[in-house]
Amino acid sequence: MADANVKGLSRENIHEPLSAYLNGLKGSKDPYLVYQAAYAYQALLCVPDDESLWQATLRRTGKIIQGVSGLVSAVKGLDLGRFIEGLEDIQKGLAGATEMVRIVKRTYEGTLSLGEGGRGFFECLQEGLSFDRKCAWYSALRGADMLISNGELAEFRKLVCEAPCRRDAAFQWGVCQRLGEIAANSVWDAGTRQSAIEFLVEIYRNDTVWGDQANVKQWVVNILMQLTSLPGVIEAQLQEMQKDGDSGKKALYQTCRENGPGLHSLKVVSPEIASPSLLDRVQERPDIESALRQLRRRRLKERGNVVYIHPDAKASLQSSDEARFPLMEKVDEFLSSDKKVFLLLGDSGAGKSSFNRELECHLWKSYKKSDVIPLYINLPSIEKPEHDMIAKQLRKAEFTEPQIRELKHHHQFILICDGYDESQQNHNLYTSNHLNQEGGWNAKMVISCRSEYLGVDYRDRFQPGDRNRPSDPSSFQEAVISPFSVSQVYDYITQYVSVNRPSWNVRDYLIALYLIPSLEGLVRNPFLMSLSLEVLPRMVDPGQDLSAAHITRMALYDLFIEHWLERGKKRIVEKELSPQAK
Repeated sequence: MADANVKGLSRENIHEPLSAYLNGLKGSKDPYLVYQAAYAYQALLCVPDDESLWQATLRRTGKIIQGVSGLVSAVKGLDLGRFIEGLEDIQKGLAGATEMVRIVKRTYEGTLSLGEGGRGFFECLQEGLSFDRKCAWYSALRGADMLISNGELAEFRKLVCEAPCRRDAAFQWGVCQRLGEIAANSVWDAGTRQSAIEFLVEIYRNDTVWGDQANVKQWVVNILMQLTSLPGVIEAQLQEMQKDGDSGKKALYQTCRENGPGLHSLKVVSPEIASPSLLDRVQERPDIESALRQLRRRRLKERGNVVYIHPDAKASLQSSDEARFPLMEKVDEFLSSDKKVFLLLGDSGAGKSSFNRELECHLWKSYKKSDVIPLYINLPSIEKPEHDMIAKQLRKAEFTEPQIRELKHHHQFILICDGYDESQQNHNLYTSNHLNQEGGWNAKMVISCRSEYLGVDYRDRFQPGDRNRPSDPSSFQEAVISPFSVSQVYDYITQYVSVNRPSWNVRDYLIALYLIPSLEGLVRNPFLMSLSLEVLPRMVDPGQDLSAAHITRMALYDLFIEHWLERGKKRIVEKELSPQAK
């Protein structure tokens, strides 16, 4: 319910019974059960009921609560740095919600019975449930689940190590449980399982980083003792842990070993990426999801770490330049609507292709089994894209003919068609490819084109329709990418310096932009901005009076091409020398 952003549940029929049930678990002497109850209650807090108190609370902390209940959507974007910052915002925002504290107290005030040594864990659990401190362990764990399900284990570790709640015992319990489940699951490769075990041992041994909560240490030992499928590896780790710490920690370890692994076994869930289902095999249906996961991994890897600033846009060529809006938000709205075609216009170098690749990346990161499939198509690379372009692109991506047939008849697509003008098209690709017609592909289309390529009646080339019906303007939407604003120029420079580490720093570039009048107009174009940042240190001599410098678009092109050729020659030489080096 929390993930689905459910709202307005009946307090009397649903909220209160759930709350009462969780309250009934608070007196358990089983810390594992109390932890699960606390986790469930955190989820319940993300599902507002229909009582006016919730409305009052939402008014006071609407931004924050919206962030909590929309957590999974935020993680799907996988902007991990922004997500971690969001955890801090959630904690700060919840600090003042005194009426929510009153509600939560009914759950945790009585949860004192955790067995011997349980008081320390309970106190930390109180912090995890309290809104008067900076804690967001439930939110962080939901983010961790999304990263694990996507196979983003390096990002999962980064989240665990950088989350503001990383020392909360409740958060550490959840992390350890997830690490144990990875280590126990034979679907993961041996190196991944070994890394999960090593991370568990690190949490146990490194008190400086992870704290010394006794119940967390007990939970780590309990988990390791359950990993019977890796007896040699585990026993070696346990023997090393036996020597760790002072006498108190050694005694704690010995008690854990004597008590055994406990009653709560690790939950091992096979990832969706594993293999075709038994039903698929019986029906001899081709394995689609594995192929899609491979495509997803390849496309995300190809995207890499690039400099990218989310562009603004305006509604049409005739719209005022002042009427700007975030382009990605507008496209997300389109994808959630019943409209079929989104035309993206812009000048040469305005960032249409960059946006299309970012959109593909954005959609792949949030992809789950049976979701709508994003498919990026570079139109100039497809022969006659006016006919069966989806199948042609899938063949390029090494899908088999049975897989292509399965995708055509049982899956939906978001087509991201880049470079309509570069492919010298004059066909309506939506119509000529028979999209959303009987027996055809089920797809929405985002398609980009240079503004200057189009004539007066350009919409006829893009509006949805078929041979039997006229084009439908209500299923069509367009936007025109706007030039960079001053703040976007600054953000781009900052990001460029961070990613590429050029000889100039941010201040050097800003001084050049301020003193060289001809640059101001050029850098509002994303492509010319990237050229400028790459070649400016080569165009300007040390000590030169920048105010007297005059840099033209052609000069940027010439120097960039010269620089590009030099790099190409260098790569060829390195490639020729590499066998000799071996």
